[in-house]
Amino acid sequence: MQQLKSIDELQYLLRQPVAVVFKHSTRCPMSTEAFSEMKAFLESSPQAPVFLVDVIDDRAISTEIARITSVRHESPQVLILKEGRVVWHASHYGVTAQA
Repeated sequence: MQQLKSIDELQYLLRQPVAVVFKHSTRCPMSTEAFSEMKAFLESSPQAPVFLVDVIDDRAISTEIARITSVRHESPQVLILKEGRVVWHASHYGVTAQA
């Protein structure tokens, strides 16, 4: 997982053919479980372009994602983007390697 650290990096990500955004809180036990699920997903799909947003340290990026995509912020949360458009998203217990 590559961590997004700036709005410029987010703008770059939005221009990619496919991107997976994982919003993660280091203070939330449910987010810790979701992080494990994302690691399991990456083990089975190592080529997947997964980007991590730390919602505590990088709140501005998380807020901007919600604004751009019109998907209400939640944590943990996964959004799959195709050319900058959300084609799937899930939060909380919906964040699983299988999903």
